[in-house]
Amino acid sequence: MNDRNERLELIRRCLDGEATNEEIAQLEELLQADSGVRMEYLRYLNVDSVLAALPNKRESAAERRVDAAPQLQSCESRWPRFFGPAGWLTAAAMLLFSSALTLQSVKRDQSQVQSQRTQGIVAKPTAVRDRGVAVLTRTAGLQGAASTNWRIGGTMPPGLMKWDSGLLQLEFYGGATVVAEGPAEIEILDESRVVCRAGRLRARVPEPARGFAVLAPNVELVDLGTDFGLDILDNGSVEVHVFDGAVELFDVESNRDLTTRRQLNAGDAVSVDRDGTSKPVASRSADFVTPSRLNRMSNFQHQQTHRDWQSFRDSLRGDPRVVAYFSFEKNSSDDRVLTGYGSNGTVIEGAIVGCEWTHGRWSSKSSLQFKRPGDRVRLTVPGEFESMTYSTWVRVDGLDRMHSSLLLTDGFRENAPHWQIRRDGNLVLGVKHPGNNAINYQARSIFNAFRLGQWTHLATVYDSERSLVKHYVNGELVKKHRLKSIASGLLEIGNATIGNWSEPESHHQPGIRNLNGCMDELIVFGEALDGKEVRRIHEVGRP
Repeated sequence: MNDRNERLELIRRCLDGEATNEEIAQLEELLQADSGVRMEYLRYLNVDSVLAALPNKRESAAERRVDAAPQLQSCESRWPRFFGPAGWLTAAAMLLFSSALTLQSVKRDQSQVQSQRTQGIVAKPTAVRDRGVAVLTRTAGLQGAASTNWRIGGTMPPGLMKWDSGLLQLEFYGGATVVAEGPAEIEILDESRVVCRAGRLRARVPEPARGFAVLAPNVELVDLGTDFGLDILDNGSVEVHVFDGAVELFDVESNRDLTTRRQLNAGDAVSVDRDGTSKPVASRSADFVTPSRLNRMSNFQHQQTHRDWQSFRDSLRGDPRVVAYFSFEKNSSDDRVLTGYGSNGTVIEGAIVGCEWTHGRWSSKSSLQFKRPGDRVRLTVPGEFESMTYSTWVRVDGLDRMHSSLLLTDGFRENAPHWQIRRDGNLVLGVKHPGNNAINYQARSIFNAFRLGQWTHLATVYDSERSLVKHYVNGELVKKHRLKSIASGLLEIGNATIGNWSEPESHHQPGIRNLNGCMDELIVFGEALDGKEVRRIHEVGRP
């Protein structure tokens, strides 16, 4: 193996528990025979950020082979399982080599360090850039095609926002808070400027956000530290109401020419016609929704959607396809038991280990929080199935581990799937097919910095009849794979873990795969659901 990138990929697969036995043996031979490979291996162990430098193009765009070996976390836990009986001499030699390498590194000049970095041995993490300028924090009765993609807590970049009815609240990075009511068309320019072409809005602008500006068809409004409202009427005129503080008005497209400047103070209200002429009008503060009023409206809507979801939850008890359902509602008599049900309504109890209860998608609903390496829920799901569908509502707060468990079967048995999220944000269904052929069916880059902290619906369908694996995010199909031709036999779960991973043999030390976040619903169907059914689960459960 002469290609350096291939060697790095082989090292990564062995240390991340994704290599076959043949690949492990291949790396051991390379380490024994080649000092250069030993150097690469040691650097990989000592420089965690090299993960970012591995070339994605060397990974298949659809799936990668995986192995049953657990994720290996330290030199102590890696070496005993990595080397055979003859490998201990190699390990000792590598330790001596590591000491020599440390002495050499002290003498290494700056040009050598720079050369290695440019070769990709040492890579600096790439900074994630934020294109957002505001955060969507509340909604009530929002309707419109584009609005289905807007998420509470989501960052909003510059661009157009258009919706048919309902209210939303934007909190701009500069500090201004805007409540807008549809039908509306607003274009966000940056953290301190918006264009309002249609609709009604109310802005609360504290001192740090002073200078916040709204451009309307007939006028430009510049805040001087205030609470104001702006309403674009059907006849084309624009009303400006100042509830507190003061604002400046300029003729539209005048580049804030001071000769066009007018100041309005608290209690003032004017109507500006298409030609720019203005006249006083009666102030009507009650027509402009405040943030506190929107909060009450939003809470009322959440109560209704929670009730709708409860009706859906109850309807699943009669669905014979459900083999495991957990609503993550706190058991009042024993809060260390996660109560669910399986086929024919049989009770399934999960043993909660370490996790803590917190609020879920709605403030009136509970969820389980997974944070520490030991946090998990142990359960047993009986039965064998030709096809399966996984569905969960999860809030991922961080991707701290190489793998973050959603639902993992013990060990990695044949036809006992692993459903998890990788550190790079990929959603993965790993299945060991007959003949020790394990495949990762992946949907790439599902989670990034801007989806963290948001409630997200995930679903993965293993459809043996159509030979497909399909991944859904928030009701939308994001990736479809053909099953490998070697796929055969019935799927099973058996002993498994929610939010972590367990090995069946106590002398094995499994890699840490705890979820960092919260889960408040998990459903496993013994059949393949279609896209319409997956969308229904998302729609009825969307907070």
